[in-house]
Amino acid sequence: MKFLFEEVIANMPPAFWLVQFFFIGSFVGSFLNVVVYRLPRNCLSVNNPRRSFCPSCKTQLKVVDNIPIFGWLLLRGRCRYCGVKYGVRYPLVELLTAALFTLAAWRLLYGDGNAAGSPQAWLSVLQIQGIVAVMLPWALIDLDLQYIPDRLTFGPLLVFVPLAANVAHFTWGLPPEISPLLYAGLPEWLNSLLSALTTGVAGMLFLRVAGMAGNLLFRRQAEKIGGETMGWADVKIMLVMGVMLGWPKMLAAFFVAIALGASIGYILRRARGTLGVPFGPFLAAGAVTAALATPELVAAARWYMQFLQGLMQ
Repeated sequence: MKFLFEEVIANMPPAFWLVQFFFIGSFVGSFLNVVVYRLPRNCLSVNNPRRSFCPSCKTQLKVVDNIPIFGWLLLRGRCRYCGVKYGVRYPLVELLTAALFTLAAWRLLYGDGNAAGSPQAWLSVLQIQGIVAVMLPWALIDLDLQYIPDRLTFGPLLVFVPLAANVAHFTWGLPPEISPLLYAGLPEWLNSLLSALTTGVAGMLFLRVAGMAGNLLFRRQAEKIGGETMGWADVKIMLVMGVMLGWPKMLAAFFVAIALGASIGYILRRARGTLGVPFGPFLAAGAVTAALATPELVAAARWYMQFLQGLMQ
């Protein structure tokens, strides 16, 4: 029965699953909008009130208004009761979440042949979609408030620590010579779990030390932005990212974040004179990129090493 069930799933048209994940992702994105608005505000609860409401007039919205993407288009970006404009970020978050959920499913289930019959592949899809669902609110709340609730930091660990036992998630996209496992002589699942925890703790400690060094080296700039070049929220997210990604994807995510942060930070400083830019959104972008684009990052790293070797010859 088990093998028959897996065969039925594997023989389903890929479009069927991809469309399903797009719709699921759009509804998850709608929920993430709720999380971003309510979670940092202690006077509100994510599940109370249960129905969404207009932030301006506080009127509960109709069911049709809450349909992801379509509801915003139907209302033309305005509240049907008070006429206040809703930001375009609401449908963009829903659309981005839907697109990333679909991309994760396509890459892991169909990107290198049909792997839809593998339970490990489905579990890996779930893990990457979980990364997207955690990192997006992380980025948006940090961008808005330069603050991240601890519930959004430590809560996901309750899910991702058990999921870290899935080795397939950490090995996907990596060449055979790169092993994400650190301990020998242990069962594969336990090795994977301990490796992820070690990576998270090491990343957290590294970023804290780097932040302390930055405070000393760039004291004047640090004082202008509140005394810290690297906030505690960014340090805590490294723990979560390590458990989510493991080694060496965590390292790739950090380098992507550094590259994006340096580039965009330089542009903002030149254009607006902005000194401090929240690092959380760049860490989130790095995590999602490392999870979804591992083969491309490996290819880019190899090209860069060959480029350096060519310069040295």
